[in-house]
Amino acid sequence: MQILRLTDEKELVRLFAFRYRVFVEELGWMARKDRGTHVLVDEFDRDAINYAAYDRDGQIVGSVRAVPDGPLGLPLERCQVLDGYRRDKRLVELSRLAVAPAWRGTPLAATLMKAGYQCAGRMGATHIVLDTYVGNGFKTERLYQKLGFEELFGPYPDPDYLWQLEVMTYALDCEAARRDWSLDHPSLFRFFESPDPVIDHGLSPGWAAGLSRPENVTQRPQPALVPAL
Repeated sequence: MQILRLTDEKELVRLFAFRYRVFVEELGWMARKDRGTHVLVDEFDRDAINYAAYDRDGQIVGSVRAVPDGPLGLPLERCQVLDGYRRDKRLVELSRLAVAPAWRGTPLAATLMKAGYQCAGRMGATHIVLDTYVGNGFKTERLYQKLGFEELFGPYPDPDYLWQLEVMTYALDCEAARRDWSLDHPSLFRFFESPDPVIDHGLSPGWAAGLSRPENVTQRPQPALVPAL
């Protein structure tokens, strides 16, 4: 398994198709608005940094994106405007975190979260924001709370979702998290702050530099050990 920052247009289309299969076809969380294209993409993907997780056969099995604050705002502001909160902060939103069914219950979701966190840091983020479905059975809100995310808004309905469940917005103060992790949760600090052999941020030659045929890559690095929460 390897997680790559994507720049290749064909691989981005594959990633958007993977998102569609998970969020629309499998989970049924989101409406079919693709007009027959079977991809899940929006206006924020133009400026987002998108990551895909590949298995050993070159199939996409996970996704996450980091969206920098900009003229469009952030995706979650379709429901909750952050104008008051963003003052004197550099915000990055993590979203589209998805894992293929066969990979759920493995370290992949945490490693995708690590990729997004490190990407946000490279963007200069002081705070990371995200929203999560409450009561969907995955209990992701508990994970975010254990990582140090604090509730900003919620619960509230999101028109992009079909289920009659609600969404909550969380925020992480990156500097405070690093301080707290280093003092109280050193394993978390090491996990999120250390380089990971399975994550390619596109800073060195490799897949992310014009990736077109991931199935030809045979290296199988092992991810960093995920700490227990």
